[in-house]
Amino acid sequence: MPKRWTLTKESFDTLLTWLDPDRELAGRKYEDIRHSLVKIFTWRGVHDAEGLADETINRVAEKIQELKADYLGDPALYFYGVAKKLLLEYSRTVQQQVPLPEELAAPSLPTDAPDAESATSERMLECLEACLEELSTENREILVSYYSKERQAKIDFRKELAEELGVSVNHLRVRVHRIRASLHECITRCLGRKLQR
Repeated sequence: MPKRWTLTKESFDTLLTWLDPDRELAGRKYEDIRHSLVKIFTWRGVHDAEGLADETINRVAEKIQELKADYLGDPALYFYGVAKKLLLEYSRTVQQQVPLPEELAAPSLPTDAPDAESATSERMLECLEACLEELSTENREILVSYYSKERQAKIDFRKELAEELGVSVNHLRVRVHRIRASLHECITRCLGRKLQR
């Protein structure tokens, strides 16, 4: 299996320079593009909209040397073109998936139950807290840190966090995605147990 391309600091810096020579403006443009990508994927019903937005950015960054030399026009439009192709890939993948049998599907409260929404929120919060406790201290700290900043500060902080852990930013994203996936599974199991009581 071929080795998957990973985002490096150099390619990320080149990507930002391609967006705008002014570092601050480039950071804003990057955040705006990423935010738009997340919205697009969310509107299209993608479960992991942030992950697919990051994959779009990685694919553009992988071709940044060619783009820098040949591409004319608004860089955002190129990102949206790549996102469109990723949506097609995602649709094909989703169509190939088989739904879980009803007995394995996540349990839900009856909609006519009084305060069903508030009871569900309370159960989810209890399960989230319990599942966060089950994570290793390092994984819990990584997850909380990863989502602790906004806009340009978030980009800079995630780079610092990746350097501190001795990994690439892309590797950090993958690790956080895996932590979130295991957290999601834990919460689903926990909610199932709570509803059976």
